Amino acid sequence: MSVNRENTAILIVDDEQSVRVSLERVIRKEGYTTFVAANAQEAEEILGHENISLVLTDMRMPGMNGIELVKLVKKNWPEIEVVVLTGHGTIEKAVEAMKSGAYDFVSKPFKRIDILHTVEKALERHALNEENRFLKEQLAFSQSEKYNFIGKSKAVKSVLNLISRVAPLPSTVLITGESGTGKEIVARMLHAQSSRVHKRFVAVNCGAIAENLIESELFGHVKGSYTGATKDKEGLFKSASGGTLFLDEISTLPLNLQVKLLRAIQEQEIMPVGAGRTIPINVRIIAASNKNLEEEITNGNFREDLYYRLNVVGIYIPPLRDRRDDIPMLIDYFLQRFNRDMNKNISGVSMDAMPYFLGNEWKGNVRELENTIERAVILCDGDKITMDHLPQTYASEDSVPVVTNQGLKEAVAEFEKLQINKVLEMVESDKKTAAKMLGLSLSSLYRKMSELGLDTKDVPV
Repeated sequence: MSVNRENTAILIVDDEQSVRVSLERVIRKEGYTTFVAANAQEAEEILGHENISLVLTDMRMPGMNGIELVKLVKKNWPEIEVVVLTGHGTIEKAVEAMKSGAYDFVSKPFKRIDILHTVEKALERHALNEENRFLKEQLAFSQSEKYNFIGKSKAVKSVLNLISRVAPLPSTVLITGESGTGKEIVARMLHAQSSRVHKRFVAVNCGAIAENLIESELFGHVKGSYTGATKDKEGLFKSASGGTLFLDEISTLPLNLQVKLLRAIQEQEIMPVGAGRTIPINVRIIAASNKNLEEEITNGNFREDLYYRLNVVGIYIPPLRDRRDDIPMLIDYFLQRFNRDMNKNISGVSMDAMPYFLGNEWKGNVRELENTIERAVILCDGDKITMDHLPQTYASEDSVPVVTNQGLKEAVAEFEKLQINKVLEMVESDKKTAAKMLGLSLSSLYRKMSELGLDTKDVPV
């Protein structure tokens, strides 16, 4: 397996400066990035800040020795490979180091060809392990994304908490929120976390079916019940038997059918069109609306008794503009998906483009954001989405966030500080994850935080 040397960092740990200098010269000549430490304590600090793939460590060092460092690395950074450098008479210790997790050892004085061969083999194993880990994550991602409601904001946590509490119950649920907020995803999550998960989830958009056909679609019909009814038809209520029936855009249901729906929910039975008797059903109803049903009741377009029957438990999904903290996470989520679908490797959004994602009103909510990311991934040939990949309406001068009482340099610094603070809060001070979301290397994030006067140890307030 080939290794991208330019993006591969190797940490050299040795208390002898001449060895550090010699090794660094040999390894850098091969195109790798290098870091050096005179002892294990310095090494630990670098490991906490940088994305290291391989550690080359001396066996005998003051303080923590090579074996102890191997154990430390494998405990805290198990993905990192370790090669031990040994002097004469310490082969037995080298074997002990390998039992502790080291990949291999090289005897001093080492030959250039030997050290490079061992480094290459260790990095190949690291790359293979990383690929396997990535594939497992992608598999888990692909299996779970169907029922994912992405976000860590208080609003999202409240929705997820309500889903977990309501899902196991048989209660009818009414999901409200603007178009594109994810109402069907919430409905599917309710089904997936219920005892009905092994039965069907049937979704129907009430507004997408012609008024003269919707009764037959929902309740079914018998042969000869109307012109064109040449055979019996099983309705969606019957198809969802034992499972969940999701009625989207419930506000568009005609009033006469609202009466029949109310009876079906109350009595747990339906009467197909043209039938002379009712059929028992066992269906959980989840309804959704992007309209204010209380206003629809006032306007005479929706039955009050049906509203209260549906709204046993109400789940409101806030628009994306009211949970902007979730936008970076949603961007990362959609990038992963479209990278996989289009065989690309886009790492994130450039700093100049991020204000437009955070400041846009997103009238189409998450669906609009998803479409914007998909379009950008199609157009992007580099490793980051920039303003050139966004729709022209986002790139207009009127959409640029402006702070009139600051100079350009100060305004940029203020935005960078706010953005880093916000992302760190979202990921609970996990700087490695924050760096990924910001499209930076870990070392670049620490450098930027230092330049902006932010605390590199704790989450900024």
